[in-house]
Amino acid sequence: MPQTSQSSFEELAEIFARAFPPRLASARTVGREAEFPVVDATGAALDVQSFWAALQVLTPTLIPKYDTVDPQLIVGLEGPDFSYALEVGRGTMEINTRPCAHLLELEQVHNDAVQRLIHVAHAHGGRVLGLGMQPLTPPNRALLSPKQRYHALLDSMGDDWLWYTTTAADQLHVDVAQAEMVPMLNLALLMTPVIVALCGNSAIYRGRIGAFCAAREGIVTQRSRYADRHGMPSSPYADLPDFVERLSRLPYLLRRQDAYLLPDGRPFADVLAQEGVDFDAFLLHDHYVWHSARLRVAHATLELRPACQQPPQEQNAAAALYLGIAEAAPTIQAYIDDLFGAQAWTILRAYHAEAARHGLIAPEPAPGFLSTVVKAVENGLTSRGFGEEILVEPLWQRLDYRQNPGQETRVLYARRGLDAVLERYAFPIEE
Repeated sequence: MPQTSQSSFEELAEIFARAFPPRLASARTVGREAEFPVVDATGAALDVQSFWAALQVLTPTLIPKYDTVDPQLIVGLEGPDFSYALEVGRGTMEINTRPCAHLLELEQVHNDAVQRLIHVAHAHGGRVLGLGMQPLTPPNRALLSPKQRYHALLDSMGDDWLWYTTTAADQLHVDVAQAEMVPMLNLALLMTPVIVALCGNSAIYRGRIGAFCAAREGIVTQRSRYADRHGMPSSPYADLPDFVERLSRLPYLLRRQDAYLLPDGRPFADVLAQEGVDFDAFLLHDHYVWHSARLRVAHATLELRPACQQPPQEQNAAAALYLGIAEAAPTIQAYIDDLFGAQAWTILRAYHAEAARHGLIAPEPAPGFLSTVVKAVENGLTSRGFGEEILVEPLWQRLDYRQNPGQETRVLYARRGLDAVLERYAFPIEE
């Protein structure tokens, strides 16, 4: 079999880097991808595919997006400020917001989109939840959305892929420049356990208390056959060619054939060796590697992604933490280097495993570690001058009580059952 040359990785890395600006023209803009479980009165997953017409009535500027294989299948609605998208599971709706100048603008756009979804869900006898997972309906094939690529991933990954039919993440995109790409990616990955400890919110699934406060993160990183595609990689990236090479060692889950995406399974490096440098093929491969932070070519952003969906009253907690990490990156990196030195990656990977299980009662890797990071985050947001630091307050409250939303859910479920959890985490309708 032909061997992939180092020059192939370097060529891909050069193309990848050119998608990012040499420098940022303004303060970092932000965009959000927020997934929400939608349930019926019993707490079971409600099929959101029935929502499209009603959402368009509320927002006539939304335009249907159709599946590339099945032109009759609506897979989302796209608008100038926000879009709705069908997720892997029929019971999950994703809201994507346009790039915003700051978090307070993002909050306004996001809340507008959420309220419209809530109204439609209520009209269909359902509720939108600020949880990181379907609380009652288990992963299953019937819940899998009918998009062709999702069924191809089921063929490629087997039942491991079904886990995504129930999960709901809260993700943020922030601008990065070329020189920041790898350092910012490494730091964001290193912050995975901090984000999970503070923002884990998927402790209830299959109608019972699970082993993890952040099951959405814990199961894929500790129990999946594809754990190396999730969470933190085994070590930081040396540079962009190293990033490309290491991702290329992973299996190529899907390949494109005309409009279809079909299972493959070869290491992507073998694809390069056999077929030559194909940047579009690499982007397709990269899209199905779900590490806790990812560089995204489409918008020249860093995507931070390990947080579960946040409670209704604290919707911006994860977004504030994400952006603050990016803004305070030099300060946080220096603190970690001074504290842990060359052992930082090993120490924080171990903390990640514990944080996913136990949340904020997991022993911190050093005294005052989380409060020091959160303070740096707050300072980073303050330095932007938009007043975004007010959104950090829920993180301080969680630290004060040593309880993240997943821990809170465990207590609530144990005392009062599933109905109380649904009541606590269902979004209210704002009149």
